[in-house]
Amino acid sequence: MTVRGGAARASLRSVAFAGGLLLGAAAWAQLLPALQRQALAGDPTVAGAEAQVRAAEERLAQAQAALAPSVSLSLNQSDTRYTEAPAFDLRRFGGKQATFQVTQPLLHVASVHGVRSAEASAEQARAQLQQVRADATVRLLEATFDLLKARDALALTDAQRLAAQEQLAAARRSFTVGNASVIDVREAEAKIDTVAAQAIAARADLELRQQVLAELAGREAPELMDRGLTGERLPELQPAGVLPWIADAQLHSPQLMASQRALDAAQAEVQKAWQGHAPTADLSYTYTKNSDTGTVTSLLPRRGESGQVALAVNIPLFAGGATQARVRETMALRDKAQSDVDTVRRNLQLQLRQSFSAALSAVGQAHGLETATHSLEVAMQANRRGYEVGLKVNAEVLESQSRLFESRRDLSRARYDAWLNFLKLKAAAGRLADGDVEALDLLLVPVAPATLRGRVPERVPGAASAAGERR
Repeated sequence: MTVRGGAARASLRSVAFAGGLLLGAAAWAQLLPALQRQALAGDPTVAGAEAQVRAAEERLAQAQAALAPSVSLSLNQSDTRYTEAPAFDLRRFGGKQATFQVTQPLLHVASVHGVRSAEASAEQARAQLQQVRADATVRLLEATFDLLKARDALALTDAQRLAAQEQLAAARRSFTVGNASVIDVREAEAKIDTVAAQAIAARADLELRQQVLAELAGREAPELMDRGLTGERLPELQPAGVLPWIADAQLHSPQLMASQRALDAAQAEVQKAWQGHAPTADLSYTYTKNSDTGTVTSLLPRRGESGQVALAVNIPLFAGGATQARVRETMALRDKAQSDVDTVRRNLQLQLRQSFSAALSAVGQAHGLETATHSLEVAMQANRRGYEVGLKVNAEVLESQSRLFESRRDLSRARYDAWLNFLKLKAAAGRLADGDVEALDLLLVPVAPATLRGRVPERVPGAASAAGERR
């Protein structure tokens, strides 16, 4: 019964611990999305792109208004003083006039193409805003990963310093009993000094990364200091080839879409300029009401009303060559817009190939470093045992430690680089969404509790074996 009761209590403790982890994960969740929202809200490039969208929408409203009816009301009041020779009699009379006019454009082909140009420009501004938001998100994630890489590098440097101190203690014990020379002690001391210098540089780099992230996110993010990619979860490049990514980007890339909409707007401007030769027609209705107390030729007051329906046709004949010059200008701008589309498409393909290759390389490097790190852990244990029995010298043990911690640092960097390049690939293809940031946020799990704000934990991914060896 005692054994069963102890097992039950242990099981309950395990359940409570697992529940605590789930609650902790729920509390940690949404950190990256929150930083993303703050970064987008405070990014001046995003604010500028949003203002550009609003301006483009207002230009579209102006273009559409050129085809809508216009209504005007004018009021006129006059006071006249008239003196007639030779009697020089002074006469004073006044008048009032009210005119109400409605005009409906009937034939304005140039305005139709103006609306099409404004619509294309509005779509271009929206695509540019989408691209700017994606770029801002990638900058934030890059700064976040740079911070986590710097945090891991400093933590691994501290772990390496502890391992070197233990090796120094072992060298001193061996020197005391006569199993080692003073050279082993001096080498261990030199290694500790070297690692201490590396820790100073790593801490300075960490502070810099914290400032960069705070500048982008609008606030400091100390919560990130306790989170990281601890597992072996790496992005899956689906589809596995770069050509499907390029084909997908042709349809969804906001950068390419913006350049194509700019070309559509330029083409509409060419058609609009050609319509400078076309006639225009407007239908108008005018209602006028007059009243006066007399005129120069009459002393009797008058009052009258009139209504008029008119059709006005304007046929351009000659404008001094301005219309032809405008056509040639818009055609040149259209050719430039076409060149911009070709340039964007070429740069986009190059960017996709680079991001795909970088992500594929980082994933492969991470897998290779996982195996290498495991092998180096075994090799360091063997070197330590060999040093204890006199088969290895202290320099070999210290070198084995350096290779192990460098491999752990490179593994940490490769994991973050793999995810960053994968997200850059999705952003270039127009597939980066808020759900990707939320999914990435769930992968950044707590690695260890930090004792002070902004202080890195003493244990990080990959340092567990070294801690076990110290014990």
